[in-house]
Amino acid sequence: MSSSRIACWLVGVALAAAAVSPHAHAQSSESGLSDPRIISPAGLGPRYSGFLGSGLGLVSKKPNYGISAGEFVLQPRFFLESEYRTNFFRLDERDGDPTGVMALHVRPGVAMFNPDFTDVAVTFGVDLDVFVPFGDEDVSDKTNLGGKANVSVALFPRSAFTLTLHETFERTLWMRPQISTTANKNHNVIGADLAFAPGGRALDFSLGYAFGLTRYDDLDRLDTDDHSLRFMASWRFYPMTYAFLESTWSMSSFANRPAADNDTDGVGNFIGGAPLKVYAGLSGYITERLAVLLRAGYGNSMLKSGEDFESFIGMAQASWRFSEKTVLHVGLARDFELAPLGGQVAYIRPYVSFTQRFGELAELSVDLAWDFRSYGEWRPGSIELADGQVISPQASSPNRDEQMLRAGAILDFDVTRLFGATVGYRFENVITDFAVVTLGRPSYTGYQDHRLYATLNLRY
Repeated sequence: MSSSRIACWLVGVALAAAAVSPHAHAQSSESGLSDPRIISPAGLGPRYSGFLGSGLGLVSKKPNYGISAGEFVLQPRFFLESEYRTNFFRLDERDGDPTGVMALHVRPGVAMFNPDFTDVAVTFGVDLDVFVPFGDEDVSDKTNLGGKANVSVALFPRSAFTLTLHETFERTLWMRPQISTTANKNHNVIGADLAFAPGGRALDFSLGYAFGLTRYDDLDRLDTDDHSLRFMASWRFYPMTYAFLESTWSMSSFANRPAADNDTDGVGNFIGGAPLKVYAGLSGYITERLAVLLRAGYGNSMLKSGEDFESFIGMAQASWRFSEKTVLHVGLARDFELAPLGGQVAYIRPYVSFTQRFGELAELSVDLAWDFRSYGEWRPGSIELADGQVISPQASSPNRDEQMLRAGAILDFDVTRLFGATVGYRFENVITDFAVVTLGRPSYTGYQDHRLYATLNLRY
């Protein structure tokens, strides 16, 4: 293995660690209970809608799509997207020249649900992503298939007790530096939620369990198994205002971590943990136009070894609905997640999102989020080469700090009931001086990527 391959491998692992860093906010969930019906022609996830989601907070004016099939409604859809990325391999400019690439995404999909449910509510959705980049062999070789499928079955959804069974599978395609290794990720979550809403449903209690598997195509050292418990109690003391208490506890382990006597001599490599988060909060409208989401609590990463995060976590978000067609969100969050290298990463995230609808024809969303991240201590372990030689890479600092800026704009058109179009721009920038030095050569973990895209949206 050459020194450049070693350096690229380490950078690939470090960037993959960044890939699993938190992108979620308070309103995201892996419970599988999200409605798979198409609300916006751009509704295939955060690759389109930015940090908070296109149209969040606006009353939907989209047509009701679908084909009646007995008690169910089927919603076929097809998206054809062309894109240009300025940094396909997410390469730091200090390590070489970024590669600009044109690509196609072919996304057929279908959703199914029974709108007039009584004792059983079923939702199902599948969206494929056939990814075809154009360029030299290193680029065209990344042609692949991704996508997402989810199903949920709620028993007695209108009664005081509701049991929901759910499963979500998602395959995410994410390119790594210019080597054969990729960070294509396969993630499956299966679980159950039990909810109790007595009386007039002003009180609501829910308890959930989920088991998650994450498997990478090539980076098997990043494979994880997760058991998660979640409890939430809420009290609706006004028609649109809730007080809530939420707690989550997970047990996370790396499936392919070597036994202790065979492990490297590094620090902070692929450490499992049992992160605990407890919040109390308030969510709802303060006035007819102003809504807030506040939560504050405590988090502890409870790593098997290394330095823990154990501190305050929380968020504050305000939403101003200037009119039925205009809404602005401003927020600040502090939280943490587990990370393969360093054990855990804590972050502070200010963000803003603005959505404006133009009649029934178009909707514009603009968003920006800026993360300030700090990782736990990490020192690379030694690497034994095929010829028996042992080398010892060095991190530029045992505690990695970085900033990540994400911003973009999306303009979504509803031309007819069957046809829509989307144009957009996304920007990502990881700002850091952190590097892994191998045989005297540094490899940096930052990158900057601009993405322009246009999408044809067909639905029925």
